[in-house]
Amino acid sequence: MTLKFDTNDYLSWYIPRAMAGDNAINLHSSGVPMVLPSELDIDDMVGNPFETPTRLEHALAAWLGIKPEEIVFTPGATGGTLLALLTLTEPGGNIVVEKPIYEPMLRQAAALGEVRRIERRFEDHWRLPLEDARRLIDDKTSVVMITEPHNPSSVLSPRDDIEELARIAAAHGTVLLINEVYGQFCDVPSCHSLEKNVVVVSSLSKLAGAYWARVGWLSSSKELGARFRTAHWNMGIPSAPAALAGLAFMKDIDRFRDRAIELSTSGFKEVREMIANTPSLSWHEPDAAGFACIQLPAKIDDLELTKRLHEDHGVLVIPGGCFEAPGTVRLSWIQAGDRLSEGLAKFIKAM
Repeated sequence: MTLKFDTNDYLSWYIPRAMAGDNAINLHSSGVPMVLPSELDIDDMVGNPFETPTRLEHALAAWLGIKPEEIVFTPGATGGTLLALLTLTEPGGNIVVEKPIYEPMLRQAAALGEVRRIERRFEDHWRLPLEDARRLIDDKTSVVMITEPHNPSSVLSPRDDIEELARIAAAHGTVLLINEVYGQFCDVPSCHSLEKNVVVVSSLSKLAGAYWARVGWLSSSKELGARFRTAHWNMGIPSAPAALAGLAFMKDIDRFRDRAIELSTSGFKEVREMIANTPSLSWHEPDAAGFACIQLPAKIDDLELTKRLHEDHGVLVIPGGCFEAPGTVRLSWIQAGDRLSEGLAKFIKAM
């Protein structure tokens, strides 16, 4: 597989439209609205700035209920994924990546080794394909990468399936890397410490609106954490200003989480009613964050539909093709607010 890291079809489609400033109805954002630095109580830089990231790791560990040595502060979840891959991959090895998936994760993996795909399917309720995993994971597999809740469907895998996938990986000395950036939108426990070979990557971006701060982390066993920490220092000094911003978010993290849960659940009933009243649409109800993957009628092209939605109706919805799920759209209601009904009506009209 040849995938250039400096190319990203999803972000190339998404960013120009999201930044267009045309007051489009927001059915695309999968995280809460941004919190500006002026809204935070950010401390002045005091003491040794090299210790500020450690302070953040302790605050995150206390919130997550884990030990400080099991967490490493990273530049967002994307930076955490790259750090894990750079630490764990070996020349000549392979990386097993679920499909569909958030494209930057795939691009990072493809830049570092052979990529093999295990495919979740709509008709299987997006379940983890364990038989594919048994067939594709071998002694040269360094990392297996999945998302929980799954992105773009927001469906949670049965816990037994994740445990079995971790055991399949462990039998080959392989790490299971689980992206949990939407995990805090629900009450399901983190996969941290599920098995010794499990590594969780997450961030405050989607949950707290901390996009600009780049506050992410890897959580793992103490032994893997030590490797990630050394690798992070080898990549560059962890950012003290970003850590200060993270500490400011942590001062009121429960309020930020409550806001995220409220925003992610408030529009769910209306979206469910729209799908129930539109026989040509189907989905598997999401378990966590305020978005879902919706199956379109077979005759409709998702890229063309979403282009028309934006250009002719002023509504932004992400085509499933950007997530390797053609024939679907990823629709979010987190930031639609009082324009949700209007946006859904225009979505149906455009179809």
